[in-house]
Amino acid sequence: MKANVAIVQAGGPTSVLNSSLAGFVEAATSSNHYNQVVGFCNGFEGLIKNRVMHLEGLGEAQLRALKSQPGAVLGAGRYPLTPSGLSTIRSNLQLRGISQLVLVGGNGTMWAADQVAAACPDVQVVGIPKTVDNDLWGTDHSPGYLSAAKFIGEAVRSLALDLWAMRNFERVRVVEVMGRNVGWLAAAASLAQNSLPDYPPFHFYLPENSFDLENFFIRVNEHLHNYSCLLVIVSEGLRSASGNPIAEFEIGGSKVPGGAAQLLSSELRSRGIPSRSEVLGILQRANTWALCERDRQEAISLGKQAVKVLNQGKSKVMLGLPSDPVDSAEDPKVQLVELKSIAGLERPVDSRYLTESGIDPSFTAWLQNKMGEPLAEAASARQVWSIAAAQL
Repeated sequence: MKANVAIVQAGGPTSVLNSSLAGFVEAATSSNHYNQVVGFCNGFEGLIKNRVMHLEGLGEAQLRALKSQPGAVLGAGRYPLTPSGLSTIRSNLQLRGISQLVLVGGNGTMWAADQVAAACPDVQVVGIPKTVDNDLWGTDHSPGYLSAAKFIGEAVRSLALDLWAMRNFERVRVVEVMGRNVGWLAAAASLAQNSLPDYPPFHFYLPENSFDLENFFIRVNEHLHNYSCLLVIVSEGLRSASGNPIAEFEIGGSKVPGGAAQLLSSELRSRGIPSRSEVLGILQRANTWALCERDRQEAISLGKQAVKVLNQGKSKVMLGLPSDPVDSAEDPKVQLVELKSIAGLERPVDSRYLTESGIDPSFTAWLQNKMGEPLAEAASARQVWSIAAAQL
């Protein structure tokens, strides 16, 4: 008897979230197992309000387009999951005859997927990892992270060359990247440092370590005593020793971390140090021009393999990418991780990757290997820097 299957995109979008959807739809519609293939709209809000989009009719050109565009075509976003909401989800799935459900998202989504699986024992629930923050346990890296990391590397490299040109006017540039609770994205800026040999060392500040303003000033002054300029990379979720964000703002009635770069640049200027702030912003997760091809192919493959896992009768699991070397981005190895073992947990940057002065080169080597491709215009950037560095 054929089943009805549904998919949900939840949380913040990425450059390859639609790629996982396309892979899933391709596999599901070409399978002989399904009557209906639907997507619930706007994440868990759609599951609760019973709003769906039928996906069986998507053509080859539409699926191809999905594989290369950012965002979440079904709508994603955040929506509270309550006991009454779980009851409504169970009723809606029963009403539509849905016996298989795939949820694509980060650690909050995997926590919610575990809750849905417990509330709907007759429904197979499978998770596909998705997060630019790379803070999911159970997978070596998450689809979305490699493209965001590549964008950050290219953006920060460009900002570094610009700062070098303006160093007689602006001595410190503070660049803020995403990362509310973990610093995987901030660490990715080391790709830029690695691509500019002998550039004055960047300073990194991640949420994994508490931030002290006076120590920050001491380090800046020591650096400027030896170098003509300084590039500082900070996570938006930088926290003081008390555990509170050093800067935050309100959006949608909730306070979220952000504004650390502006705050620190202002503090530097108040102490007589010329400084400017830059915020890379939403483009980190929504760009197409710095898309990492391996990231895209892994996202597509996980979408396809979710269908395979469902048809094997498995449930209450997330598909993870193992840490073993990847032979083929189009057909990566997959490990199944129980949802209950990762639900609600955040994975910080491994302490072995963090040094007193920044990011250990082993992290940059790991990330470059996972990306499988260099930053754009890597060779020309290195040549241009070699000319500029003659002034060192």
